[in-house]
Amino acid sequence: MPGPAFATGDTVSLHPVEEEDYEFVQRGRNDPSTRVPLTDTTIRTRDDVAEMFEDREYHFLACVDGDPVGVVAFAYVQEDSGFGSLMYWVAPEHRGEGYVTEATSLFLDYAFGECGFHRVGARVLVTNEASTAALESLGFEREGRLRDTCRLDGEWVDSYQYSLLAPEWLE
Repeated sequence: MPGPAFATGDTVSLHPVEEEDYEFVQRGRNDPSTRVPLTDTTIRTRDDVAEMFEDREYHFLACVDGDPVGVVAFAYVQEDSGFGSLMYWVAPEHRGEGYVTEATSLFLDYAFGECGFHRVGARVLVTNEASTAALESLGFEREGRLRDTCRLDGEWVDSYQYSLLAPEWLE
């Protein structure tokens, strides 16, 4: 059971990731339907998951009714330029419920409003229509197309690059 929520929406709440959450994160990250769109070919052990969360401030569990459904995070941060690279996923059994959009909205409120980030970027495979729709519904602007960024089933796939600026989110 995740610790106390630090942000709560209509359905989703965000919680810091605790050691007891590692099994959920490991299962979710290792699922091919999560791992492949994240362009992460590494199969994660429990120790790998623990290492992922060492010294990482911007990683949170997305929960519904106190149960974890996914993760929203900055995969990396450039503190000096106020930039964070967005990453999110929802476990397969919880997809299609709008949890990504709500959890990301809560996360962006925190990143822009409390932490003072100026720009949030996101990359999404052109084949990931659900993620593209989520980003666009949140106001992210498509900046371009990156060619041959990932191999899926032996074929190279392009990615879209998106961004959102603090003034666009906070207005």
